[in-house]
Amino acid sequence: AMCVATAALGSHTAARMFRDPPNSRTRGRVLGRAFRVHASSLSSGGKPAKSVPLLFLDLDGVLNRTATASQINLEQDKVDRLRDVLETSGADVVLSTYWRAFEEYIAYTFGRMGAQGDRVVGRTPGAPHLLDSVAHDDAVKTTRIVEIQTYMEGRFGGDRSGWPVFAIVDDKQVVPEGHEWQNRFVQTTHDVGLTEKQAANLLHALTRRSVEDCLEEVTV
Repeated sequence: AMCVATAALGSHTAARMFRDPPNSRTRGRVLGRAFRVHASSLSSGGKPAKSVPLLFLDLDGVLNRTATASQINLEQDKVDRLRDVLETSGADVVLSTYWRAFEEYIAYTFGRMGAQGDRVVGRTPGAPHLLDSVAHDDAVKTTRIVEIQTYMEGRFGGDRSGWPVFAIVDDKQVVPEGHEWQNRFVQTTHDVGLTEKQAANLLHALTRRSVEDCLEEVTV
């Protein structure tokens, strides 16, 4: 079932937040929280952040069945699959979606729908969803992976051996074929969203022992 309340409130929240000036309480609260968590050495549960897997999460085409939308819509069955992946893997969530400017609202909505809203610990850098995301579709094939790398380096440093295990889920081909992160990427189909099989693949990627294990699988 579609979370209709989320869609309506999401549209209202989007309009209000983008009208607020940069130094307003609303914008400061969202950006301030993102910055503090981005620099944190602890996970959402208080463990060392390097020991906790990270899931870089897209929304449209993953937790719903649309390539793009004018407001935030989440579907319960897909959120339930996300909840199960997070529960089993213990992963925290970093928003890589165009909707990442609404970090606190998305976390709240996850909680309302039975998922772990407290696991949303931050968002990737870069321009969020402002107008028509279709115009960004070509660029996202190269920019999103750079944004993820920038987040990891900014939070954990340039030495990748010190990074936590991570996985990426998106309906766009944001990790190219043959890339070293290929086995950390699960691509959904925008008109289907996250399936049981894809959720299982995501869980497998999040529970590998280390990034080096993934690299060994690619080279063997």
